[in-house]
Amino acid sequence: MLRLLIEPVTPDEPGYIALKTESTALNFNMLRRLEENWERGENRFNAPGEKLLGAFLNGKLVGICGLNRDPFSQQPRAGRIRHLYISESCRGMGIGRQLLAVVMADASVWFDFLNTHAPHTAWAFYQRAGFTLVADEPRVTHRLFLRGLSR
Repeated sequence: MLRLLIEPVTPDEPGYIALKTESTALNFNMLRRLEENWERGENRFNAPGEKLLGAFLNGKLVGICGLNRDPFSQQPRAGRIRHLYISESCRGMGIGRQLLAVVMADASVWFDFLNTHAPHTAWAFYQRAGFTLVADEPRVTHRLFLRGLSR
């Protein structure tokens, strides 16, 4: 039986290095950037409404996703989905969908909408999650308006 647990995580978590190494080998740099920004103290996901969560499958870290105030937006209630990565061996199991849902569960308390800048390979994932494609902003590929969600 597979047991999925989603809870707060940091780059110091056992298993983070292996997940980061895998993501880098697949030419995804989000976990490398997450760790660098964490170590410099630039982003610790500790402002109101922010969180960094990990997905643990049978005790092993297999996914990461964060939520921040969007540093690239002029809107004070703009959130940003950050550093979403699911281990290649666990894709297609619904873990990313569940992790994103938990990250966004109370987002409307803090944010009016969520932006993300996703690699092209993740566009369909975000669109299935209700995000719409944004074509005219350089640091945003998708946006989800939260009005009416859990407020």
